[in-house]
Amino acid sequence: MKFSFVSAVAALAVVAALAGCGGKAQFTVQGRFIDGQNNYVSLPNGGLILSNGNETITVPAGATSFSFPTKIDYGTDYNILVVKSADHMGCGVTGGSGSAGHNVSIQAVVQCIQNSYTISGNYTGVTVAADGKTARTVTLINGSTGGSVTISSANATNGAGTFVLSGAVYDGQAYGVTVVDPNNGLSCTLANGTGVMHEIAVTNLQLTCVPK
Repeated sequence: MKFSFVSAVAALAVVAALAGCGGKAQFTVQGRFIDGQNNYVSLPNGGLILSNGNETITVPAGATSFSFPTKIDYGTDYNILVVKSADHMGCGVTGGSGSAGHNVSIQAVVQCIQNSYTISGNYTGVTVAADGKTARTVTLINGSTGGSVTISSANATNGAGTFVLSGAVYDGQAYGVTVVDPNNGLSCTLANGTGVMHEIAVTNLQLTCVPK
């Protein structure tokens, strides 16, 4: 919901009245969470720690907004920082610094994006065809969350090398990598092709190919 012009004028009038009476208006240092399309959302994971000066708060999973307990006076600077991102996520703050009173209220936004990691491994036996010249290829596909790689004997050393699937898998998501039947005179098997991504890139896939 956006502030209306009337409510903005009323809020500024209150500030002016307080200043005229010798008091200082006070402001809550606060904000909300957004997704990649700038929609307001709830915080998916816990563990987020924010600071403003010497004050810190821990925001739980499911929260749609946050605020610091201590209000600040008119004209006081604020600077909201991410001390620790939410679990399995990277977080950043927009509109988190300024001077209280320059806006009707303090409304920072925090965006947290789930971490993602690559899938990679080693291969053996991806050799050229029997004529000693024609390159062979083998394709791997991650059917769970997308991503693929085509391995060519032209890039191999004695039929061996390393590979990395395109794209990345979000932390907590399952992956399932399979071999597309090469139909090129090779029979290939893949080890460690399934699992759940968890806080570190997967590097232990092993593709083994032999002549049919």
